[in-house]
Amino acid sequence: MMSEPTASRDFDELVSWAESHGGYCCPALAFSKSEKSGSTAYAKGAIPDANTRLLSCPVSLIIDYDKAATQIWGDRQSCPFAGSPQIAIRLFLCMQRILGRQSPWSAYISLLPTQFDTPLYYDHEEMEMLRGTNIFGEVELRRQAWMEEWKRGVMYLPSQFDKSLVSWDMYMWACTVLSSRSFPSRIVFNTGSDDDEDSYPVLIPLVDSLNHKPLEPINWTVTPDEFSISSGKDIGAGDEIFNNYGPKGNEELLMGYGFCLENNPLDVVTLKVRHPLMSMEKVELLSLKGNAESTFHLSESEPLPSDLVQFFRVIAANEQETLQMLSASAGATATATLRCELDGLGKLYNAVELKLRAISVREDETANASARQRNSMIYVSQQAKILSRALLAIVRAMYSELGIQQEAAEDCPGGSSTQDLAYIRSRFYQHLPEYGFNLELVLNPGGRFSEFASVIKQGFDVTSASDVRAADIEDQVLVLFVCHLLISGATAGGDYANWLRSMQQRYNTDEVLDEEFVEDFESMYDAYIPVLAELHSDMFGSAQWSARLLAWAGKVVDHEGVVVQNCEDDRPEYWIIAV
Repeated sequence: MMSEPTASRDFDELVSWAESHGGYCCPALAFSKSEKSGSTAYAKGAIPDANTRLLSCPVSLIIDYDKAATQIWGDRQSCPFAGSPQIAIRLFLCMQRILGRQSPWSAYISLLPTQFDTPLYYDHEEMEMLRGTNIFGEVELRRQAWMEEWKRGVMYLPSQFDKSLVSWDMYMWACTVLSSRSFPSRIVFNTGSDDDEDSYPVLIPLVDSLNHKPLEPINWTVTPDEFSISSGKDIGAGDEIFNNYGPKGNEELLMGYGFCLENNPLDVVTLKVRHPLMSMEKVELLSLKGNAESTFHLSESEPLPSDLVQFFRVIAANEQETLQMLSASAGATATATLRCELDGLGKLYNAVELKLRAISVREDETANASARQRNSMIYVSQQAKILSRALLAIVRAMYSELGIQQEAAEDCPGGSSTQDLAYIRSRFYQHLPEYGFNLELVLNPGGRFSEFASVIKQGFDVTSASDVRAADIEDQVLVLFVCHLLISGATAGGDYANWLRSMQQRYNTDEVLDEEFVEDFESMYDAYIPVLAELHSDMFGSAQWSARLLAWAGKVVDHEGVVVQNCEDDRPEYWIIAV
């Protein structure tokens, strides 16, 4: 964590200072220099008894809001930062550093690093390695937030302090010290709960000297007089002695502490999704509380969280599907439709893929890389790994929606996630014609709808689906096709009879097809139907053709489709799910 090696004699001074105030350091524990982390605590001899007290700090030395407020402003009531106690503590650190050996905390302050490897200290080239990640955007936001705090903090310092000594660089140093070494006050003082909004970061000299190891069994003990730490396991001679900072992924470790862990079992990708405009029913389903975005955490063990799937399921739901979900949440039996599931998963796939494409995993050799470069490569590569697993999980979920999950599990070749992803996506795409239709299927010259396709190609002077898309008339052709299915009955729409019946019940009502909406399709009727009727009177000359019929089909096309990637050329295609 620290970038400046510290000699063991300096730690002897720290230990003596702490013990002189009632602190404790286990006699079997020692500190040594470490190029990687600044300092390393290790066991000089075996510590065979679990729960042996390793380190403790008296409450009188813990740097908290009370001490910061009292030292600078005289008492808590005079401090202007009761609502932002971390600002007071950062200013306190600056003041103690300025005091130097005159500071009562000098034995501790003198050991604190003055250079760090957190991204706020990266140069331009180092930052480019993080482009596209959450950290890349967060760095400048945090810098601006800290700078605003610094300006406010210096402005409110009492007049007896030389404000010019508290530079921006010094304040950023204090901010980084606090982010990289602090403990939550709710734990230190045994107050509040895990989500206590009043908790703030505090510093615990001596105890904060241990490096982090995830899942390490460590016990923190709080008494009215001290905060102590003990190991939850036996420690062998020569073993490094670790603390456990809690369940932290590499994003939090790099941003707050300046290091990453390879194969971090607690690593996560934070996916922030901005809320689109949505109905009040959807807001109710998602239990949104006025926030502009929702945050989800993806991990290797859970690359596809259920709440993330539900979010996109609700976002993708049409009005009818939304009402069905509300009925289900109220106790009625209802499940999301196949169309809704596929659409939601498709939208989720696009969001995750967009995030994956934004980051760049470097294949550089790490042998000559700096600590910052190594940490960045670890962070980015594991972010990409989790996102790739999420994409694979999404495609498997889409595959499962078609009822062919077992086939995929048996036939999917081994190998990398990328190979698995390409294979399953291609198999999924091959099964889609069993569940609906798209422009290629409708216009296939050798397909079951070849007669309809021939008339459309002649009437619109096109030869392929790509021509139709280029002319921006895909929706119109699909609307005409849905009408054709209904009018032709058993001749062309027999396989879709049940689906057409449900579509009639759902969209062919005066409430759905109001007069103004139907009027929008009158120009389409006038432009297309007479011309097509001249080409094929049996197909388009029926009296059933009307602006209202086109409007109904427009509702169907608009609400019953999904966008699916064509795996051959990775092009998005619109499919109507007709089951």
